[in-house]
Amino acid sequence: MTEKSESGEVAAAVATSGNGKKLLERAWDALMAAGLPEGTARQYVSWMRDYVLFHGKRHPQEMGVPEVQAFLASERFLGQAAQRVEATAAIRFLYEVVLQRRWPRGVLDGTAESTAHGSAGKPKPVYLNGRQPGVKLLDRVRNALRVGQYALETEKTYVNWIKQYVFFHGTRNPEEMGALEVEQFLTHLAVKRKVAKDTQRQALNALVFLYRTVLGREFGKVMPVRGRHGKRLPVVLTRKEVPGVLQRVEGACGMHKLMAELMYGSGVRVKECCRTRVKDVDLERLQLGVRGGKGDQDRVTVLPRRLVDRLREQIERVRRLHEDDLSLGFGRVWLPPALRRKYPNAERELGWQYLFPSSRLSVDPREREEKVRRRHHVHVDSLEKAIRAAVTRSGLTKRVTPHVFRHYAACRIMPTRH
Repeated sequence: MTEKSESGEVAAAVATSGNGKKLLERAWDALMAAGLPEGTARQYVSWMRDYVLFHGKRHPQEMGVPEVQAFLASERFLGQAAQRVEATAAIRFLYEVVLQRRWPRGVLDGTAESTAHGSAGKPKPVYLNGRQPGVKLLDRVRNALRVGQYALETEKTYVNWIKQYVFFHGTRNPEEMGALEVEQFLTHLAVKRKVAKDTQRQALNALVFLYRTVLGREFGKVMPVRGRHGKRLPVVLTRKEVPGVLQRVEGACGMHKLMAELMYGSGVRVKECCRTRVKDVDLERLQLGVRGGKGDQDRVTVLPRRLVDRLREQIERVRRLHEDDLSLGFGRVWLPPALRRKYPNAERELGWQYLFPSSRLSVDPREREEKVRRRHHVHVDSLEKAIRAAVTRSGLTKRVTPHVFRHYAACRIMPTRH
């Protein structure tokens, strides 16, 4: 057929199947068997070839939703809705018919969005299933979590639980195990390791994600021994103890102390405080914007008047640091991928820089291939350590965490009911 000469460059780079045919040849035969017109079939094969070339001649079996999304989001489809629909149909045919891998409907083309959502209306992460030769299981888990836009902390936690599950069963392949092995692992956590029920539930959620989303199968109902979780007394500080702790917070040239006072005055969580950007601070209206808080919700909270001058100094400090980074060829802050595509220059603007930046540049673990060095926000652990050290210096024996300050702010901010 004439398509052989056109696709020879790619066909030579794609592994053969058991019958000796190249991938694009198999695709052509499948298109002909499906009864598509020759012109349409030729165009479909062309889109398949472009998809493979776009990703450096990688075999489609080794790729999934992230690679398909990257191809369909490329500049060639800007303002070309009809071509994007045709390319989506071609790649879908490639995976469903030729490679026989389940296509997550509604994720890429929006044809059945309701099937990709759970009962609560939240998006349900899906991933193209299949063994995917050459792609390690944990890499497939990470890719699926990123498709579902899970937080980096959740990604690390889920991967860690899956590792523990595999090693508990002597590095057996999870595809060879099921409900019995999951139940044994969860029972071990409760009986031997004495974990709380919330920790055990977290491990269960990680394994459900592994089997349902990555491996594309259900392992059924499990009935492990449940972990225990009794009631605990809350940590309460007196009015004298609170300023005694805040005054002794040290580190990061006074930045840790300012962050602790901001949490106490505004009631933001420790991660929300670390992720605050310059544009979120409104010194005139005494408001602090919280972006992507718990549950991926935005909100506005109060800003203590006594911190206005110090926050203004902190913004000026960030401005000077950002100018230095720009002069050295850096100055790009992390932004969500969709926002970065919509506003390509935003990552270099002062307003998007973190209000409490790190002391050094680093590479985002989710973007190791790009190797772009950015200045991230101060690490959460460093703030927690600074507060623990302040508690020790103040002579208290109570276990004080940054979240304790949020409780005091909630009592002041929430209106009193009569």
